[in-house]
Amino acid sequence: MISTFLYRLKQLSRRLWIRAALISVLAVVVLYLAPLANRVLPRNFLDRIDVGAVQSLVDILANSMLAVTTFSLTVMVTAHFSASSQATPRAHRILRSDTRTQTVLATFIGAFVYALVSEVFLQTGILREESLAAAYVVTLLVLALVIVAILRWIEHLSRLGSMEETTRRVEEAARAAIRRRNAHPYLGGHPLRHPGQIPEDAHSVAAPRSGFVQLVDSDRLNTLAQKRGGAVYLAAGPGDWVRAGAPIASVSGPGLDDEEERAFTDAITLGDTRTFVQDAEFGLTVLAEIAQRALSPGLNDPRTAADVIARIVTLLLDMTPEAAPDAPEAPHVYALPLPVSPLLMNSLDPIARDGAAMVEVQMHIQAALGHLAQHRHPEVAEAARIVSRRAMAYAEAGLQLEEDIARTRALAPVPNAAPAARAGAGPAI
Repeated sequence: MISTFLYRLKQLSRRLWIRAALISVLAVVVLYLAPLANRVLPRNFLDRIDVGAVQSLVDILANSMLAVTTFSLTVMVTAHFSASSQATPRAHRILRSDTRTQTVLATFIGAFVYALVSEVFLQTGILREESLAAAYVVTLLVLALVIVAILRWIEHLSRLGSMEETTRRVEEAARAAIRRRNAHPYLGGHPLRHPGQIPEDAHSVAAPRSGFVQLVDSDRLNTLAQKRGGAVYLAAGPGDWVRAGAPIASVSGPGLDDEEERAFTDAITLGDTRTFVQDAEFGLTVLAEIAQRALSPGLNDPRTAADVIARIVTLLLDMTPEAAPDAPEAPHVYALPLPVSPLLMNSLDPIARDGAAMVEVQMHIQAALGHLAQHRHPEVAEAARIVSRRAMAYAEAGLQLEEDIARTRALAPVPNAAPAARAGAGPAI
């Protein structure tokens, strides 16, 4: 489970300016500590390095890094805009937090700052003659780091912003959320199946602001409830939108003061947008948006929609039925079950609706739902049959040829069909 502190720290570390600032500060610190290298450098090498040698390397860095950084930022913005316009605007959040892009750009900015500070040190005499050899070696190391960063950047640019890479990144984020939910059913606590489980004397905890539930820190909630000798009953889960003042949880035990209530609300992170971390549905929804954009008249790319369908099915097949653990990690926390039907209704159903007139899309949808109808999770299997009936209705209304309708209907899952009869049915998904 993820703590609120680590979540916020991770969000902060994925801001480009944070990495650039840290590497820039590191560059200045390294320059200050460079004279220490004199102790390990050979004497004859120390005598060969003069101001001109250091100045030439610093000039190379100063003259090239600003242009390289500006160019790289332009490429990054263009790639993000392309992904937002061709895939989905939500994909921009994934690309914006790309650690490789941020590290490469921060390296370029840090090298530029290092060059500027070196120029100042050389011009003002802060960098003394006996320290020139050490500064020369450090500058060579900075150049080597820049070369490595450029090589990594060239390799990364070949994929950055492409439809395939964007889809893969979204799939990875969705898979991580689903596996996290599989590993921690009911967010690590007990299931809250009906309101009758909440004690009548439990105290309501109101949401401090309107927004989406981005993270529930079950460990923190469990610790707070344990100290009070009670339990916390969550009224919302990751991905749910709550309004300010609405109950977000109920806490049993003695009365709550303002400080205790603030501690409980701080353990539940609210934000303006949904995130991929604990929200299993959000990743599937973003994948569906990519398929819907591919089916738009401007792109008209049903094969991308078929690729997305295959990815969604693969993710859903990884889901396991949510069972109450014998020894929950957060025994004082009660969480709502993960709604399963919306996972299919908000992913495959919109694709079936927007691809109603394309037989290849409808066939892939029905083949995919045929596999999901045999899912070990009974709710997933039932939801697959419901979506299949809706998709078939879309197909009958959108397809013009009876032959295409018949081909699509032949792939539709049959309720209670034997697994062997459906194994491998339909086109490759």
